[in-house]
Amino acid sequence: MTKRRQLFPFPLSVLLLSCLCSAGAWADLAGTATLYLNGGKYWFDGDRLDGTPFKGLELENTTGGGVGYGFMITDRWAMEGVVDYFSVNVKDIDEKVDVYNYHLDLFYQFGGQFCGNFCWQPYVAFGAGEIRVDFDDSADNTYDWHDRQTMVNLGLGVKYRLGPRWQARVDARAFQGVEEGGLDGFVSVAIGYQWSEYPLGWSDRDADGVFDSMDHCPQTPPGIPVGGDGCPVDFDRDGVPNYLDQCPATPFGIAVDESGCAR
Repeated sequence: MTKRRQLFPFPLSVLLLSCLCSAGAWADLAGTATLYLNGGKYWFDGDRLDGTPFKGLELENTTGGGVGYGFMITDRWAMEGVVDYFSVNVKDIDEKVDVYNYHLDLFYQFGGQFCGNFCWQPYVAFGAGEIRVDFDDSADNTYDWHDRQTMVNLGLGVKYRLGPRWQARVDARAFQGVEEGGLDGFVSVAIGYQWSEYPLGWSDRDADGVFDSMDHCPQTPPGIPVGGDGCPVDFDRDGVPNYLDQCPATPFGIAVDESGCAR
């Protein structure tokens, strides 16, 4: 039995956990699809080759990447399919194997304001799939083989909105083997392109009756009366909206405090 290795640097784990403990970000629309490319570092469990002709040997940690396609089921839940590829050296012998990791995942994406910016969006992900290890370097294919193992995964990540269609994200994922056991890890960065089956100009994420394309206050709390610009009404125009104003009839031009009352 080989010694298990630490998968993720401690500071990264703390950073991602702190992200999830903060307020979330502005969620994507239901019906939004995303196609993205990713790349990163993969850590293999020391026993990943158990059950193969290379039993007793270990795979070297490596870099690689892949492609994914996601679809927003709601404005919080998403489904995503991923295929990653790695060309991996086998320790102690002069051989390489091809490793494919493909999985189908569910995402829960947090909403609201995060780090003072609506462009940040943390999420948690979990799913299942397979890792396939292929060896096909023998001259006459006599000793070629492949091994497939079921894997379940759990991860944390943060997305950042680069523009109306583009996003970047950082993802840290743990993969647990089912048949052979063992825990792998993958930390990646990705860039994605989004599109929606619904015109973006028709969306109204805070449900205040003002389309997002014209809404100057796109995160108005539910049930708050708004004006034509989508912002909470402020009848005395003192800068404090009515739903927070404890003195809603302050004369015009009078300086007020955060409660809307004269200083």
